[in-house]
Amino acid sequence: MLKKIGFLSAFVVAVLTLNACGQSSAKCPTKEQVKTSVKDFIPQDFSVEAVSQVQNIGGLCEVVIKVGAQPLVFYMDSKGEYLLAGNLISVKDKKNITRDRQQEFMKVSADQLKEIEKHVNVRYGEGSKYIYFITDPDCPFCKRSNPIVEEWAKKNNVQIRLIFFPLPIHPEAFGKAVAIICDKKGFKEYAEGYTSKNQCEEGKKAVEANLELMNKLGIGGTPTFIGMNGKLHSGLPTEEDLNKLIN
Repeated sequence: MLKKIGFLSAFVVAVLTLNACGQSSAKCPTKEQVKTSVKDFIPQDFSVEAVSQVQNIGGLCEVVIKVGAQPLVFYMDSKGEYLLAGNLISVKDKKNITRDRQQEFMKVSADQLKEIEKHVNVRYGEGSKYIYFITDPDCPFCKRSNPIVEEWAKKNNVQIRLIFFPLPIHPEAFGKAVAIICDKKGFKEYAEGYTSKNQCEEGKKAVEANLELMNKLGIGGTPTFIGMNGKLHSGLPTEEDLNKLIN
């Protein structure tokens, strides 16, 4: 995402911080200044969500941007002339400050949720609560996620709404996704690896539209889960991860 920018270590951040003593009163660049400074490094459209001073570190400003639904956190000096990309870690607390901040912004907007709803391919279960499960029929981690999500959904009376997102690294996944849609199959068949020669135009268009939506949202991998509350989780989930999507 940040092409041309090398990822610097937290050690470098710490060294630069020591050289910035006495600058704690310095202000941070505005959102407009940040956008002007970094636009050449980020090929996609993006919005600047927040700019603030890093607590207890003079002269270092935290910047949060979003490319679609995906947040990215990096750091700049007070004038917006230098940029640091990498994880800022608190040695005292053993906390990854960058990752924790990124998690706070892992959320889609109400308008984006409405758009996502239009792309649901399979619904499984009942209940007033629901999550979106963005999956690739041939993704190994999606297959490992299936029984976890299914059991959790049954126990909590949550509906699973599948959206197919076949990745280029799985050449047969697109056809499987199309077949499930065209043959009007459900979660059970999806989880069992259903496939057929039925490649109807309706199914192809639905999957192609999903690919466009994921690109727009900045989602590049599976499994990805989006909650009814807009929160996101990427990767193999735990029950705790899933609970956060409906509370």
